[in-house]
Amino acid sequence: MELLVLAALAFAAVVVFGVLASVFSLVLGLIALPFRILGWLFHGALALLAIPFVILFAVLGAVVFGAGMLFIIVPAFPIIALAFLAWWLVRRNQRHAAVNPTR
Repeated sequence: MELLVLAALAFAAVVVFGVLASVFSLVLGLIALPFRILGWLFHGALALLAIPFVILFAVLGAVVFGAGMLFIIVPAFPIIALAFLAWWLVRRNQRHAAVNPTR
């Protein structure tokens, strides 16, 4: 019987400490919220300042790695030309639906 009472007291202690920890966490979260919002604003401003550099490095990377892409694209030109020719032949031979002017 004593173990049952001890288990109930231990459970109550865990519940009380859990509630106290959650209240403490909520209060500290509310205190820290303005600083978190300020940090988000600074991160956003720095991200806006970084956009031109990202665009610059993207263009620079496209120019630098574009030369390597030519080695892939040039052998693919005959395949691309055949695909375009097939698409053109299919589109050219399609019958157009008659337009009914009464509707």
